[in-house]
Amino acid sequence: MTETLLMLYTMFAAAGTFALLSLLGAVELRARRQRSRDAALRAKYLRIVMLYLLAGEGPAPRFPMIRRAGARLLLVETVAGLAGVTYGLDAAPLRRIVAEYGLDAWLLRRTARSRGYRRARCLLLLSRLPVGAAAADCAARYAASRNRYVRFQSLMVRLEADPSTALRLMAEYPEPFSACEVGEIMAVLRRGMLPIAYEPLIGSPSRNLRIVGLNIVRQFGIEEAERLLLRIVSGDEDPELVREALYTLCALRRPLTRRAVSGRLSAMPPAERKALLRYVVAEGYSPGPLRRLLDERERPYYESLVQTYKRSLA
Repeated sequence: MTETLLMLYTMFAAAGTFALLSLLGAVELRARRQRSRDAALRAKYLRIVMLYLLAGEGPAPRFPMIRRAGARLLLVETVAGLAGVTYGLDAAPLRRIVAEYGLDAWLLRRTARSRGYRRARCLLLLSRLPVGAAAADCAARYAASRNRYVRFQSLMVRLEADPSTALRLMAEYPEPFSACEVGEIMAVLRRGMLPIAYEPLIGSPSRNLRIVGLNIVRQFGIEEAERLLLRIVSGDEDPELVREALYTLCALRRPLTRRAVSGRLSAMPPAERKALLRYVVAEGYSPGPLRRLLDERERPYYESLVQTYKRSLA
């Protein structure tokens, strides 16, 4: 009797395992087919959008299967992805597509139903679309969210909707920008969607504006800003701003042997000095001009770093 029960239990367990594995395989096969269909539809949508951008005029094009579940999200991701990697893009055709298919209103409804990082992603997609003041006003309600990513993406929607308010909005942002957030702002600047002069930023009393200004100088190699950078290095009390200014001077390949620079370097903690030395080597500085900035213990370390970089040194 016991052997019979054991055999029955084994048979039922094997059948259950087989059924479960079959179900998992069917789910995976369905998901794979869905991904394949989505990839094909995404490629078709991208081709239609590109052809429409080349034409530059006319009513918004028709997108096949747009009423299919998930198709509108694919169109949003296609338009947002294209806008996110293209410089100087003509926004008028994309604006007609957004208006014709109500992509901004659809995204805002999806944002309201979402929470946490899903909401932040919806706002990120919205910030890549050519939206107007109405969408920016709706996104502004999330500026007080408990989720930092949601708060920042709310800011990005408003920046791209009205670039003329960029300085005020960034100055009013209540938290210091992280390196990732500064990178997102710089990506918008590089696409030409947020034209801002660096001098008002660096001279601003706002820490966030000054960090963005320093990154503009670094990204675009503005050597004329050297005087402003040296002023920060010599007189600013914010150690993070001073550190950013030093890295920016290195990125511009400016001389580091000035008294203001050497004074700040000598006052830096050892770990930060080592990190800066690694950056200095990567930017192509040779050991000779910097010898008087390094103590006896640091010179062998710096020279060993130089020997690891296969590049011509200035």
